[in-house]
Amino acid sequence: MGSLIKTARSISSITPAQLHDHLSGSKAFPLHLTGLISSWPALTQWRLSDQLRGMRDAVGEGKSVEIELGKKQRGYLHPDWQRVNMGFAMFLDAFIFDQIPSAIPKSQLPSAYLAQSDLLDGSPKLAEAVPSLPHFYIGNEKSLYRRTVWIGPEKSFTPFHKDPYVGIYSQIVGNKTFHVLPPEAAQHLSPSNLARHTNTSQIPLPVSRILSATDDVHDLADLPRDILETCQHQLKQAFALDGACAVQLKAGESVLIPEGWWHAAEGGDGPGVGVGAWFR
Repeated sequence: MGSLIKTARSISSITPAQLHDHLSGSKAFPLHLTGLISSWPALTQWRLSDQLRGMRDAVGEGKSVEIELGKKQRGYLHPDWQRVNMGFAMFLDAFIFDQIPSAIPKSQLPSAYLAQSDLLDGSPKLAEAVPSLPHFYIGNEKSLYRRTVWIGPEKSFTPFHKDPYVGIYSQIVGNKTFHVLPPEAAQHLSPSNLARHTNTSQIPLPVSRILSATDDVHDLADLPRDILETCQHQLKQAFALDGACAVQLKAGESVLIPEGWWHAAEGGDGPGVGVGAWFR
């Protein structure tokens, strides 16, 4: 089925006026924007080679940040998922760079994700490295709702969900894959019944795991027995819809997610850092 997932249209540059026209069309599709943030200083200042020293200095190593902890390859609807607070440096050293020894094997440690963090609001120096773009103000309301920072370990996972805003997510370090589905895909995604999460799919696994050909299912012991078959059936129908696509981001690239479109994200084989913007 992987071959049935189309790749989003890729363009190197787009002006604010062109983006406005695209979003104002009869049906705005996702876009892979390869050069939108090419001038951002963060692309050279935030580096894994120095363990994100540029970010540490801008944020402050002792800054308390909220981290999402949970079972690897599971989303925030999983019962083991929780939010905890810890120092910024502690998070990076323990969960991103494995600098703190643990008696527990790495494979058994939870995944820790600094997700949709408002760090830019409290650190002007950090914000200077990822300056706001005029593209964020071309919506009907000309308003930027929120900009957030994401720092995750290898194979981080955010389940399918939808937002009431247009989104542009930009990868700064590492790589990430987005799977994007049109609003009508809801009928195939089993949205949660929880009041706080009616915008989130109950599909509990990354698309790559659902489509994996491996016969090893030991990692699925916490899920219903027929989960792979069920999810494969759901995704086959969802990805047959017009506009459904995948976007593979490298450092310096962005994805445009139209308002109300479902999207899931998977980190690559190493740590990743990105910045998201939501606007109308």
